[in-house]
Amino acid sequence: MNTPFKKRINPMDSPEQKTVEVQQEEEPVVEEPVQVAPQPKVQARKQAKEVASIKEKYTAVMDKQLRKRVKVASINLGLDYSTFIELAVREKLNREGY
Repeated sequence: MNTPFKKRINPMDSPEQKTVEVQQEEEPVVEEPVQVAPQPKVQARKQAKEVASIKEKYTAVMDKQLRKRVKVASINLGLDYSTFIELAVREKLNREGY
């Protein structure tokens, strides 16, 4: 009942070697970069970098639907989840006068 183990054949070890012709492509024309006015997403990222300091990991519990809304909002602003939460908490504390 015990049949010997049969080793699989590695296709990369086959004696047939395939050659691929590499075609040289023309170099693309590079245009000068255009200055674009800062978007709200860029401003939010800059604010997040300015706020960066010594950070401490924490765990929080919140409503499932609220968490989904926060995730969507953070993605729309181009921020990661934790940065969005941090900015929201800072804004709330400033509004409350703390």
